[in-house]
Amino acid sequence: MAGAMLALLVVYGAWQLSGVRVGPRPLIGDAFFYPVGIAAAGASAAAAWRCRKAPRLRAAWLLLALASVTYLGGDVAQTLYELAGRRPYPSIADGLYLSFYPLVLWGLLLFPTGRRTRRDRVRLGLDMAVVAVGGFMVVVYLVLGPTIVQASPDPLQTAFSVAYPVGDMVLLVGVASVLLRRAAPSSVLALQLMASSLMFFVAADLVYGYITLHSSYQGGDPVDSLWMIAIAVFAIAASAQRPPGAGEDGLAPQPARSASWVPYVAIVAASVVLLVDERGDPFFPNLSLAFAVVVLAMLVSARQLVAQRDLVHAQGQLAYQALHDALTGLPNRALVLDRAEQMLSRARRDPTAVAALYIDIDGFKQINDTLGHATGDQVLRVVAGRLSEVIRGSDTVGRLGGDEFIVLVDGYALDAGPEMIAERICEVIAQPIELERAERRSLSVTVSIGIAAGLRPGADDLLRDADLALYEAKAAGKNRWRAFESRMHSALQDRIALELDLREALDAGDQLFLLYQPIVDLRTETITGVEALLRWRHPERGVLGPDAFITLAEETGLIVPIGRWVLNAACRQAAAWRAARRPLDVAVNLSARQLDSERLIDDVTAALERTGCDPGALVLEITETTLMSDCGAAAERLRQLKHLGVHIAIDDFGTGYSSLAYLRQLPVDVLKIDRAFIAGLAQSRASRTLVQTLVQLGRALGMQTVGEGIEDEAQLRELQHQACDRGQGFLFARPLTAEAIDDLLGLGATRGDIGDARAARTPAF
Repeated sequence: MAGAMLALLVVYGAWQLSGVRVGPRPLIGDAFFYPVGIAAAGASAAAAWRCRKAPRLRAAWLLLALASVTYLGGDVAQTLYELAGRRPYPSIADGLYLSFYPLVLWGLLLFPTGRRTRRDRVRLGLDMAVVAVGGFMVVVYLVLGPTIVQASPDPLQTAFSVAYPVGDMVLLVGVASVLLRRAAPSSVLALQLMASSLMFFVAADLVYGYITLHSSYQGGDPVDSLWMIAIAVFAIAASAQRPPGAGEDGLAPQPARSASWVPYVAIVAASVVLLVDERGDPFFPNLSLAFAVVVLAMLVSARQLVAQRDLVHAQGQLAYQALHDALTGLPNRALVLDRAEQMLSRARRDPTAVAALYIDIDGFKQINDTLGHATGDQVLRVVAGRLSEVIRGSDTVGRLGGDEFIVLVDGYALDAGPEMIAERICEVIAQPIELERAERRSLSVTVSIGIAAGLRPGADDLLRDADLALYEAKAAGKNRWRAFESRMHSALQDRIALELDLREALDAGDQLFLLYQPIVDLRTETITGVEALLRWRHPERGVLGPDAFITLAEETGLIVPIGRWVLNAACRQAAAWRAARRPLDVAVNLSARQLDSERLIDDVTAALERTGCDPGALVLEITETTLMSDCGAAAERLRQLKHLGVHIAIDDFGTGYSSLAYLRQLPVDVLKIDRAFIAGLAQSRASRTLVQTLVQLGRALGMQTVGEGIEDEAQLRELQHQACDRGQGFLFARPLTAEAIDDLLGLGATRGDIGDARAARTPAF
């Protein structure tokens, strides 16, 4: 549409500039108007069809299409009069032209806009009043006043002569309504182009009125170019209307930036006209300039007062948003710290009891991951509301970020101390939450709370101690509170020091090492594989087992690079044994963080390729609880690992309550029966029955079974009786170095040989 209109305007402009006088010039000029008029009407009707699902928007474009048709009808009527050699005034053409103005305004006012507050309506009203007064002054001084002064004695002619300038004022109001209101996104460009079209209409009418007052007009004169442009832009505006999105026909479309400069343009235009008009004003003698200036000054003053109030309100809103959480409306970290400082200052002046309760929602990440962030946001709002109901009006509850909240209390009595408040918070938060977006299902959440009571040097110290106590509450099992104790500082410092040492050990590469515990075929009692077990030779603390640092590595994320190191070391040793014609399967434990890591597949692939290890010799062990935490993701990752050719084992089987139906779909090769079941084999009939069930389950699923933690002959005989495939434990050997395993393999690797080698070579760890 835009290209066609532009091409037609170029042809029309060339015709105007050429000054060709071939044929009746007015009729040729009229002929150019028909294509653009038809295009404007057709484009408006097409826009109405595109907006058929939005009744208000469809009605707006139908009115604009009707306005285009009336204007085109005026052109046709005017051409017929010219062909007949008549120029009646007023005529049917004038009636059709004048119908254009109210139809356009009606259509523009039907465009749906956003919800407006009372302040918005006042601001819009003042802006449109400024535009109306400014435009009125321009029209009055250029056209309307002189038209009335020079009016014909015929009242009907005078009425029509006045109607055109009044129509221009109507269009100016329409322009203001388009530019000053907020429109739906699908209509923004269309309305901006429509405003340009109407401005060309007003300019054309004003120039035409000025020409007819001071000289004569003939069809095809250059002023017609302004009307041509106006109608062409009208057609382009209609074609720019996009199909509306959901809800755009209602009262809440998305806001678009409004043209706040429009009133100032009207003021400048009016002022320029008044200043350059030196001929005097016979229509409004003497007082007209003063009256117009006073009215504009009053309107502008009122508008500036509203703008000033808007500015003050906006500053208040920004100040509030800077200190409050957007989701819950609670004080944010900055305001919490400020109030904590004030609380501590009051306590120093007038000794009173003060405390901070650091609150964290248990398992909040799982809520976001499984039920979505919208449900997570609802949970945060509900928790915030319940916390606000529990505390006194003089206390403070704030949100520090994520799922962490803080409660500041001071001046409490012994019978309502922070411990009792914590108990009450745990009770209130645990009440079911009715979910809005999950088919009215309810959800219960719990919180862990850390309490720090008493004076501190600063707010940061108070919150830090409460956070340390929260960490203890989490470690103790969640859904509980813990009060800060001085030993927690020492534990924190020790933890930080151990973390730094662990990072250095990982970088150094010579402090971490592997031991290997033999896995024995229970039928032949010979070694068929080993499990790689990580140890840390700490320069000051000696050799540390995994219990001393694996939890820390999990929390800090160091378990991923450590696991990568273990993979490479174990694969290297497996490849060395395979090269020495001593093929052993090597089992390596994978942590939950490793299983979640996107790099796991690349890490395993790189370790196999770098060391030349046979994929069939590598067994990756995943605990049952890790596997069941996110079954879908874990299953997909295991299938990718299985595709590499490695074997998959479930460690500590029987403790994670796996779904047997789901277990059947997993690419698992080995079930390792947890040592807790093996320990009761000799004394408990129930344990024997349970182990027998697990062994039969593994056989039914086509998986090997391995008994863990075998420590005496009775356990071994029972497992052999139940046809368990393999076993490991201190009865066979403690974890050994690779050299000790070499000795075992050299001795033939029977159970007696294992015991002899263990006595001779096993380190004391």
